[in-house]
Amino acid sequence: MKIVWSPLARHRAEAAAAFIAADSPGASIAWYQGLIERIELLRGAPEQGRVVAEWYEDSVREILYAPYRVIYDLFEDRIEIITLAHFRERFPEQR
Repeated sequence: MKIVWSPLARHRAEAAAAFIAADSPGASIAWYQGLIERIELLRGAPEQGRVVAEWYEDSVREILYAPYRVIYDLFEDRIEIITLAHFRERFPEQR
């Protein structure tokens, strides 16, 4: 199954890595690689994430990769990474 990143999701992942890199470039690289590996696991089990409670859409799910929620939309032929949201961030109740 194909994984597609939205521009917002890519931007937020890169911003998080840059924030971590300010203190530890090595930790930043490890975090980013771990994020990619975690998302790649969706290929084998795309429904493993839980439904995003705020949006009430069965196809919109999330997996956790500390300290972020990785929000994705599940289609028959692809997985679209919508965004990353920090655990402490107030998440919008509408898409």
